[in-house]
Amino acid sequence: MSEASSNDMIHAGSVEHFLSAAFLRRLESPLEQSTGLPNAAYIDPLFLKLENERVFHRSWILAGFQHEIPHPGDVVPVTVADQPLILVRDEQGDIRAFHNVCRHRGARLVDKPCRHAKLLRCPYHHWTYNLDGHIRNRPHFYGPDQHDTPTERETRIRLSEVRCGVWHDIVCVNLDGRATTFEEYIRPAADRLAHYDFSALRYAGSLDFELKCNWKLIHENFIEPYHVFAVHPGLLKFGPMSQRRASEFENACLWNDYEFPAPEEGRGMGLPHYPGLDERHQRLAMWFHLFPTLSFEIFPDQFAIIQLTPVTAECTHERIHIYLVGDAATAPEYEQARTVVFDTWRNLNAEDVEVVESLQAGRHSPGFDGGVLSPYWDGATRQFARLIANAMTQTNN
Repeated sequence: MSEASSNDMIHAGSVEHFLSAAFLRRLESPLEQSTGLPNAAYIDPLFLKLENERVFHRSWILAGFQHEIPHPGDVVPVTVADQPLILVRDEQGDIRAFHNVCRHRGARLVDKPCRHAKLLRCPYHHWTYNLDGHIRNRPHFYGPDQHDTPTERETRIRLSEVRCGVWHDIVCVNLDGRATTFEEYIRPAADRLAHYDFSALRYAGSLDFELKCNWKLIHENFIEPYHVFAVHPGLLKFGPMSQRRASEFENACLWNDYEFPAPEEGRGMGLPHYPGLDERHQRLAMWFHLFPTLSFEIFPDQFAIIQLTPVTAECTHERIHIYLVGDAATAPEYEQARTVVFDTWRNLNAEDVEVVESLQAGRHSPGFDGGVLSPYWDGATRQFARLIANAMTQTNN
């Protein structure tokens, strides 16, 4: 029996402890009779450990961004689901991902970003690898001054590569290599965003937050618009509740949108828009969640990606990456408008932080365990719970 199969058998009982057959039946009930995930899914460290193995390792996960490695030879170390990786722009300009360990003794290869590298060199014994991961040289491998330069027959000695997918600036990885194709994963969002010229975007910066809550609560809150009138009353002038609707979903993609009263009434304060947008898209805000970790919002003049890293079961690091159109990302004449954009995101997120941390506290109460769902608003909330439950209960055959 393989180690993976053995682990699946060991953890099956643990999963059933959290997600009982009765819970799974209720989850599939009509929405007004259904429920969210049980409290333990948000507070128990073992549940997060199981998510790491059964959700994050088996799915497409946001790992980094093309702008971090713009040139051949650029390398950046990242951590995805507790796994140290490197993202590399190879000599052909393609992006690759590798486990950040040398094949010899497992030393970490790269500790900090580097530019225009010709080779990857292990700091321990100076084994070197080409940018495509193949071994290049092993000094003193056969004894003092007996160096080894592997021949064509030995190209099997290479860094362990991780499946990688790129969509515009976004770089995702699939650790177990068995998820659906990246094209199929991103398609529901990409099809709905065909009107936008993403090549016009430039990275403007990021905002960082530490939240005292489970990572799932942030995504669940992100995709449901029901709370806007209570938590974000300032947004109602852009899209009143009469124009809000329940989020839609297609498999692992959940989304929503609303229209501004007029094109100039968005969040951008006079920032340039994507080129070539039709009248409707000049007034449209859209947001998407691609399960399990990729969430983003798009406005006529900006694009924002929400990147979450679970620290513990009850603590999450959040980074909001903000993109603007063309010179608006850096030009001095847009400095005041950029400040407004960043302040708006900071203030809106502060409103959400207070709520999701309250939700986290509620997960410790015996008076709550899954909730009573709205038959109109909570379809996406239930779908997110389904996606978690399906991933957690699926064995890796």
